[in-house]
Amino acid sequence: MSWLGKILTFLVLIGSVVWMYFSVNAFAIRTNWKARADAFEKAFKDSEARREQEKLMAQADRDQLLRLYAAEKARADEFERGYNDIAASSRRDDTAFQQLLDNYTSADVKAQKLAAQVKTIQEELRITRDRNNELENKRQELVLQKEEAERRRVEAQNAARLQQTIAEDYARRLETLTALVNELRQTGGSGTAAVLRSIDRVPAPLPENIRGTVVRDIVGEFVHINIGIDAGLEPGSKLDVYREGGGGKYLGTLIVTKSLYPKEAVAEFKPARPVPISQLRPDELPRKGDKVGILTPGPSLR
Repeated sequence: MSWLGKILTFLVLIGSVVWMYFSVNAFAIRTNWKARADAFEKAFKDSEARREQEKLMAQADRDQLLRLYAAEKARADEFERGYNDIAASSRRDDTAFQQLLDNYTSADVKAQKLAAQVKTIQEELRITRDRNNELENKRQELVLQKEEAERRRVEAQNAARLQQTIAEDYARRLETLTALVNELRQTGGSGTAAVLRSIDRVPAPLPENIRGTVVRDIVGEFVHINIGIDAGLEPGSKLDVYREGGGGKYLGTLIVTKSLYPKEAVAEFKPARPVPISQLRPDELPRKGDKVGILTPGPSLR
């Protein structure tokens, strides 16, 4: 076979392949177009159906919205009427509020005036109360000063009375001693025994239940007690003086002088410790409130 025949055979083969490609491609294209056309038709029909359905739904929604609009319009009209009523009521309330505000302003001015008056009255009341408290304190001070002065007056009177009693006792002692001296002079000493018997006369014994109290603190060597003749005391009677507080303390002995009265007496103090009275400690001296009486034998304050 010649070269030309081979070339033509090859060209025929190439042409057959090309023709086959275009044939297959045309078939495929036709087949694809048909499928796409069918799909498009189906989609179109579905779209029409959905559009119709959506149209019906839109119509229903429109009808529903129209009904809602009518209802809301009715409510809006009702609200408008209510608003108008409220606006009218608000205007009336504004007028009433303005009236109340004017009244409040007027009342506030009056209240401020009253508050100022109340403040003034309270200040005057405070000043008056302070003045009353001050006067009451001064009155109490004066009462206390009066009571203190009265107490001091009574103490002074008692002290003067005690001093007077002591002076009278010393005067009676002096008179007695003078009379005894004169009697000794007149008898020339022969009546000495009788005079000594009259001096050393022993007083009658006292009952053991006799009890008394020191009326005031010791003055010099004399003590004022609140028992006397009615209790059986007589000049020379001896009593024990002791202190009950602080565990008890025996102070000494009291010898009743001639300054003797129904309910009280003056006695000379003889301390328990044998030293002069001036050398005793303050707690060893009789003072107001100490007890006097007859201490029985046995365990005692001695």
